[in-house]
Parts: sequence; structure tokens; C-alpha cells
Amino acid sequence: MNVYASNIAPAIVSLPFIALAITLPYLIHQHRKADSVPWLRTLVVYSFALYLVCACFLVLLPLLANCSAVVLYAQTPQLVPFNFARGFLTENAFFCDAYSLFPTFRNPYAYKALFNVLLLVPLGMYLRCYFRRSWRQTLLIGFLVTLSFEATQITGFWGLYEHPYRPFDVDDLILKTLGAMVGFWAAGPALRVLPDIRLIAMETREAGVRASATRRALSFAIDLAFAFASMTVLIFAQLFVAFNPHTTAESFLFVRWIGWFPLVLFFGIVPVAFKGRTFGQMILKLRIVRPDAEPARWYQIFARYGLLFLFAWTFVDIIIGVGVLDVLAESYPGCHDAPLIDMHDPTTTKIWLAFMALWIATLVVRAVRAKLRGAPFVMLNGVLSNTRVMTEAGVTLMRKRKLVLDVDEVRALEGLIAKDGTPLSELMERAGRAVAEEVRAWVPDPAPVVVLAGAGNNGGDGWVCARMLAEEGYPVTLVTPDIAERMKAEPARSTALAVLADAARDKLPLRVLVAPSADILDEELEGAQAVVDAVLGTGFSGEEVREPYASWIRAANRRRFEGARGAGRGSHRKRACERGDHERRGECALVPKAHDAPFAVSIDVPSGLSAQTGRAARPCFFADLTVTMLAFKPGLSSPAPRACGVIRLATLVDVDLYLERLRGDGHKEA
Repeated sequence: MNVYASNIAPAIVSLPFIALAITLPYLIHQHRKADSVPWLRTLVVYSFALYLVCACFLVLLPLLANCSAVVLYAQTPQLVPFNFARGFLTENAFFCDAYSLFPTFRNPYAYKALFNVLLLVPLGMYLRCYFRRSWRQTLLIGFLVTLSFEATQITGFWGLYEHPYRPFDVDDLILKTLGAMVGFWAAGPALRVLPDIRLIAMETREAGVRASATRRALSFAIDLAFAFASMTVLIFAQLFVAFNPHTTAESFLFVRWIGWFPLVLFFGIVPVAFKGRTFGQMILKLRIVRPDAEPARWYQIFARYGLLFLFAWTFVDIIIGVGVLDVLAESYPGCHDAPLIDMHDPTTTKIWLAFMALWIATLVVRAVRAKLRGAPFVMLNGVLSNTRVMTEAGVTLMRKRKLVLDVDEVRALEGLIAKDGTPLSELMERAGRAVAEEVRAWVPDPAPVVVLAGAGNNGGDGWVCARMLAEEGYPVTLVTPDIAERMKAEPARSTALAVLADAARDKLPLRVLVAPSADILDEELEGAQAVVDAVLGTGFSGEEVREPYASWIRAANRRRFEGARGAGRGSHRKRACERGDHERRGECALVPKAHDAPFAVSIDVPSGLSAQTGRAARPCFFADLTVTMLAFKPGLSSPAPRACGVIRLATLVDVDLYLERLRGDGHKEA
């Protein structure tokens, strides 16, 4: 037992050094990929790093100091499966003597087999909980990891030793692979308690639309590193000039002020040349813009960083300059007049220190205020220069949100698109494909999906989505109020008939339920991993949703908010605004989302929500994600109704080509 503890100890000791090495690359990667760094994902990453280090040290250590001793291990590999069981039974008879049960586990055959299994149990749990791997993938990965361990040992640490320093044992291969599967199966109960990593990832992407203070500070640090690296040569030049007996006051002042050039280059010239991005901001996908997300002017960029360095850097530079000039003052009296501000004057010093203290105090107040309100932290230099730093995704989203089309304008836009040769049926295909891609992103492995499709063209989008998912192997159940032949809306009717023909020809896993009973619908929703809401589209407005759609929406919301397991997905909570036992009449109650609830996606607008006014009818579908088509609608604009969840825009076509024709020069901004 002490051998295992002695191998884990160096792994724990080495973790801080490993964490130090991976932190900067991890932060950069996370900000570029997910636009944010959630604490739970970070905890998982570092715990996974600790596990990998411990596993490697347990397998590889202790390394032998005497290479000649390796010959003792160069024996024939053990290729008999379950040989450990035979040795264990030979030396123990606990089946006959119950008192020998506990001493049995002190037998090397027993505890070595147990530790071989336990070694890869965490790997199986990580693969299922946080990497969302299937059991087949977990089995393959566990086997390959185990094989790499055995290959390392049998090859003498890949040539470090002349002979294998440990024998190859097929039982190790079996037991460690079994351990990965045990971890996979044991993770099932854990999934009922732990927050879903995919939901965390989605919330992370949405949080990353705003540039966090950490992300901005990281980009600023990268730019400072570039600047200081460039200033190194100039610093040496300053020192050479400062202590050169032939230095004049004029030459010293020139060298001193030229040292500012790297800061001007990296924080002024570079962002102006690269459209509001410094090198650090390019790496972390940030951009300097005006508050309305429009490009910042060149003078605003210079003002932003000029004010920043005026506040934070000038004070230090003056003190350093005074200190250096004091050294030269005895030989070069003219140098004493070099600083712009005479810091030897007590009044000047007090005024400057008071100003710096006030600035630092405002920093703290604004940081606390931003944290409490969940708003972005705004620097004083940003306020004075009328600029802000946003993520690339945030800039794109904000610019798209500025243009909001009324429902009637969207219909007119569809007409213009159709006149240019892209019929409504093609837009329906693209819309269904966009929604199917979102579902696949949430449920990467084929799993049951329920599509609630209405009788209108919004339902036609649902039919396309169902076919797309079925073609990828997802078992899809499409719920419709009537058979496809009786649908009146076009091109929804033609699309539905085409989907049925394709499903029959290609034998797709697509079932169609026509006006199912409440029990059948509840049974389908119970096993679903995702629910697609394609019931009512942008044309809906009113106080009540008619049947059978009202019952469908209530059943879907009930499944999502009142799941069998009852535990919330971490902090993920929604407001369910519909009639039910858990609500007061006409009011909204905060209800936790069931942990095993299916992922809910609405097409264009949540059913029961007015796309024009944003008013929710009774009942109203509550989505985790709403994929709206062509443009944002007034009912989805900020602040978006809670029923929408995260809103994604699928433009389907290059909308900008039609805007001028549609609205002339008049643009409606949110």
C-alpha cells in the first residue's frame, strides 16, 4: 500500500508546476473557444490534470536507478487471462473460512487487482460526465490508455532501459479497461446530481458575449508583454546613456522619451491599423468599439489608452525619471528640470497622490457595482473616450440585434427572397437544418427526439428538422394534429409529404403520431433527450392557445420542470408561466428545471409568445434555445422574454442584400 501512496505524493507536489504551465494556454484556449472561463469547467480541467499525473506516476514509478537490475524483469509476458484469480484462489480459502475474509484483501493478488480496476475508474467517469462519450467510446479509450501503459512498461520506458522494467500482463489490460467501464456505469447516479456540462458550455458561450474583466486583463497583459519585450533594448540604451560621462541633458531626454514608443506602437498604432484590435485582443477575440458596437475612431483608441497610461503609468514614470535625474543632477544641472511635474514640491505630490487614490477608489466601486448588477466592468478611460472592449461574438450579435424587423416586414422579406429565386420551401429546408444542427450540438449521440409540429409553415420547419435528425440516426417522434394530406399551409404540406416519402424509402427512424392522447404524448416525452417546438410561429397573437396545442405545450413544460429526478441543473432555472398546480393564477413562479429534462428548442419563436409584442399567452412554451429566422423580431428584442432562453439567429440568406429594397434608408433599431 505504501508504494501507491509514495507514487501519488510526487504527483501532488508537481501539480502546482503543471498548473502554472497550463494556465495561460488554458485561459487563451478557453476564451477563444467558449468566450468565457466557467469555474466548474476550470475545476474539472485541473482535477483531470491531477488525475492524469497521478495515474502516470502510479504506472511508471518507481523508476529503477540501476539499469542492470532491469534484466530481472525481462521475463516472458503473462498472457493467460485471469491468472490473478487462479493465484488468489490458490492462496486463499475464504469461502470455507469466513474469518479469513479480511486478511484476504492483504494478499497481493487481491489488492493489485483492485488497484488496477480503480486506476481507470475516474477516467470512465470523466469520459461520461464531462466529455459526453458513449460506452463504446469509453471502452475503446480505456483500452487504448491501458495499452499505452503496458507498451511503456514492456518497451523499457520507450528505450530508457535496455529491457522491459516491468512484465507485460494481460490481466492488467483486462482489469484497467474494466475500471474505465466501472467508472462509466458509476457515473450514471452522479449525472443526476452534477450540472450538465453541455448546459454549462452553452451558458458559458452566452456569458462570453460580454468581455469579462479577466479576459480584458489577460489581453492587456499580453500586450504589455509585447511592449516590455520591445522596450528591453531601449532600457539598456537608457542605462548606457544615463551612466555615460559624455551624456548631455538633451541626449538623455531624447532616449528617455523614445522609451515610450513601444507603448504607442502596441496600444495606439497597432489597434488603429487592425480595426480596433491590439495583438492581445486578436488572440482573445476582443475588439475596441463604441458603446453601440460601431467601429471606434482612431482618436478614440489613442484617447482610451492614452488616458489609461496617464492615470496608471505617468506617476511611476515621473518617480523613476526623478530618481535617475537626481543621479545625473550633480554632473548635469540642466537635467533636474526634465520632469514635467516637480515631484519635490510637497503640494504637487499631495495633489497627485489624492488624484491616484480617487481613481483607484472609483475602480473598486465600479468593479463591485458591475459584479452586483451582472453588467460589464467599465473603465474610466473607456467612459471618457466613449469606447468599450467587446468580444467579437458580442460585436456581431449586438450589430445584428440593432436591426429588428416587424412580422409583416419579415413576410415582405420572404416575398423578396422568393422573387429572387429562393422559394419559401428552400428557406424551410435551411431553417430545419439550422435547428437540427443545434439539437445535434446538444445531443451528440443519437437519442430519442420529439418534434411538436403544428399545421402551419412553422410546423413545416419541424418536419424538415425531424428528417435531418432521422437521417443522422436519431429516433424521432413527430407529433402532428392531422395527417399530412390534410394540411392546408404551403409549402408545409408539400414538405411533410416529401419527408414521409423519404422516410419510407430510406427506412428512417421517424415515427409520426397524429393527435396522440395525453398518456401517449407523456410517454414519448418521458424518454426524449430533446424536444423541438414547431407548433406556432410568428403569426400567432392572442391570450389563449387553442387545443390540442395547449395540451402539447403543457405536457412539454411539465416534463421539463417536473422531471422524475427533481434536482435542478445546477443554477439553471426558468420561469414557467402557465396554469398548473405549482403556480398561482395569472402569476409566474420560479420553478427549477428537472435535471433529466430534455433540451428544448423553439423554432423562430416559442409557441404561445407573440413575436411582435413579446407577450406570452396561456400556455407558453419555455425553451432553452430559440433559433429565430432571417432577423430578430420585436418580441425577441432586448430584454428578451424568459421563455426564449438563449436566442440564436439563423439568417438563412444574405439579408443585407434585401434590406435596402425592403425598407429604403429607414432602419429600425432596437
